[in-house]
Amino acid sequence: MQDPRFSRRTVLTHLGAAAAAMAAPPLLAQGKWPDRPIKVIVPFAAGVSPDVVARIVSEPLGRALGQPVVIDNRAGAAGIIGAELAAKSPGDGYTLFMTVNSIMGINPNVYTKLPYDTFRDFAPVTQVALVPYVLVTGPNQPDATLKDLIARAKAKPGSVDYGSLGIGSGPHVVMEMMNNMAGIQMVHVPYKGSPLADVMAGQMPLAFEPATTAIPLVKSGKLRALAITSKKRSAALPDVPAVAELLPGYDGDGWQGFYVPAATPKDIVARFNTEIVKVLRQPDVQRRLIDLGLQPVGSTIDEFAKVSRDEYAKWGKIAKSNNIRIDS
Repeated sequence: MQDPRFSRRTVLTHLGAAAAAMAAPPLLAQGKWPDRPIKVIVPFAAGVSPDVVARIVSEPLGRALGQPVVIDNRAGAAGIIGAELAAKSPGDGYTLFMTVNSIMGINPNVYTKLPYDTFRDFAPVTQVALVPYVLVTGPNQPDATLKDLIARAKAKPGSVDYGSLGIGSGPHVVMEMMNNMAGIQMVHVPYKGSPLADVMAGQMPLAFEPATTAIPLVKSGKLRALAITSKKRSAALPDVPAVAELLPGYDGDGWQGFYVPAATPKDIVARFNTEIVKVLRQPDVQRRLIDLGLQPVGSTIDEFAKVSRDEYAKWGKIAKSNNIRIDS
């Protein structure tokens, strides 16, 4: 008597089920995603610009996806702690990584060893915003314009100091790029934190500071702005020239953007892109970002992939030509 477990009907049923499983549509198409909250890893402390932007985007994104989008702040080690966590997270569509150009384009060119790889471990979703840096000085410092500063630095090489967030930080490399293009060499003074207090007190002559924090201090008179890193002037500081007006071709803007772990299904990456770009097109969201001194973007996946590659190459050249390295 034939074992019912191996009847022709049973075998065909199992074969059909196996074929259906192999031909199953992507996770999103099955309607199974998302069915629980989505986590956004932010490699900075609460209250700083990328965290603020992540929170602006997360609420309307959660409404669009039908699940809460929660922020997970993992600050420390120049963003490396958060980046490593994101890189090692499952590619199941439940982790977003809100990051910045220094972590994805500068760190890999500066640190001799990192626990993550920008291109191996992550898939780009969308560039959220451009983040200009403002060249600031104290109200009692001698330079009234960027032209004055460059002339003074040329007249006495090595006589002008500037502060930054540390070796290999965004403010460090954008200043070195300006030095290279202007043919000057100012002296870098790396800080463990922000040099702003010393700049306001007149103890440090200069620093590049993200527009988010620089603009309110400039408008209050606590700092004076000499230039901005964008290709064009900022609507928030219309009287402040772009560095490119004096040094054509200069573009030192930072940026913020979303990535996901590399194994995330492509249909989910595409859905993230669609919904985040829709959020970034909302007038209220745009206004809030512009008020922070940012320029909303909302790029395609391919556009952001190109930005990632181009920025990596750009800052790699600056790091190499200025011998900016951190043994790790």
